[in-house]
Amino acid sequence: MIRKLSLVIGITAFILILCATQILNVGATSENKNNNGNEIIEEVGEIVYNGEFPMPIENFTTVTSKFGIREGHGVVSSNHTGIDLCGSLGSKVMAVKDGEVTHAGWQSGYGNCVEIKHTNEQGNTFYTFYAHMRDNSLQVTKGQQVVTGQVLGIQGSTGNSTGDHLHFEIRKSSGTNKDTIDPAPYLFTEKERW
Repeated sequence: MIRKLSLVIGITAFILILCATQILNVGATSENKNNNGNEIIEEVGEIVYNGEFPMPIENFTTVTSKFGIREGHGVVSSNHTGIDLCGSLGSKVMAVKDGEVTHAGWQSGYGNCVEIKHTNEQGNTFYTFYAHMRDNSLQVTKGQQVVTGQVLGIQGSTGNSTGDHLHFEIRKSSGTNKDTIDPAPYLFTEKERW
């Protein structure tokens, strides 16, 4: 009887310690607010590299839609200008390279989104684009300098979206145009690609 009672007390103490740790962590982050009054999640997330760029979403689980022509979404076929990535519910969206935020806010079908301007080693300009993030989750503002792994927001389903995910694009600058290219070769190794 004493052994059972000791076991119950030990398990109860363990659970209470875990709960207290969670409460302290939540309390610490809830006190941090950015200029918009939104909660600051953290400065830099865990950076996971498979390809040239790190994964732009925390806890990546699957690709739900590839770049290029696709069927469905209410039309016979459409050109999907990016790649749709899913992390676990509530996953952070992170910058894949240092750069300057050129857009942070709502943009019609993309919902809450962020665009970042980058310069590569050859001096060429390109942009990365992160869309469908949750309402009130954006952590950056236009003109802000960001670093690789910096949290931009939380994956969501704003704009024209059928579920919680991140729509990610890479846009090459050509004159006044920004042409989208397939992001998969920059995020996955040859072996991981479909």
